[in-house]
Amino acid sequence: MLIALRDALRRREICVDGAGRWRNPEEDVPGDFDDNRDVHYAALGKPLQAKAFVAGLRRRLTDALDRCNTALDQGTTGGVRIVTRRGQPWISVPKLEKLPEPRNLGAIKAEVARRWGTIDLLDILKDADFLTEFTGEFVSVATREKLPRDVLRRRLLLCLFALGTNMGIRAIVATGEHGQDEAALRRVRASHITRENLRRAIVRVVNETLAARDARWWGQATATATASDSKRFGACESNLMTQFHARYGD
Repeated sequence: MLIALRDALRRREICVDGAGRWRNPEEDVPGDFDDNRDVHYAALGKPLQAKAFVAGLRRRLTDALDRCNTALDQGTTGGVRIVTRRGQPWISVPKLEKLPEPRNLGAIKAEVARRWGTIDLLDILKDADFLTEFTGEFVSVATREKLPRDVLRRRLLLCLFALGTNMGIRAIVATGEHGQDEAALRRVRASHITRENLRRAIVRVVNETLAARDARWWGQATATATASDSKRFGACESNLMTQFHARYGD
């Protein structure tokens, strides 16, 4: 449904009240458009007749395909070629050469390293808990808890780090820098880390993150969404696919 809604927005079939990019397309039309249609079309360099517009577009696309075919035959496409994979024709595009790092990005990295040095991922998780106390959402499925809060917190963070990084509890224990054994971590994993507890902890972190955002940068709207991983970064306002995507959404 969201994909169909996105496509309809792109085609300007529907609009969003108060939006910028997805505003009502009727607002973009001059008030005298119907009376002076020929003048406006001439300014845009477009024909008045729909058939003439389609014919011109088809001609340009055909010419572009002809040039592409000629370049493929002559080998002047810069490495783009037609190959066969699993008995089917495929278009092969060569990999682009790595571009030099932008100067500003290098300066930002250098300043971050100067201020904070190398930050361990487990330290980030620990600091997030100090700021939000999200580990308080992990309650035991048992009727009683005997572990001191500090010990439970340490074991929860180690278990969450092991699960979130796919290292596994055994690999975490092998580091031997925390004084916890595998059996203790697995007991906490079984008794405290449940789907419901995880959901409540995520809600706590998200709410605290939204509350900490500077309105001078993010504005007062709640629809501004940010999502990132190793392959994608996006910061989009009123972007439904970013905001509600199963992988990247809120």
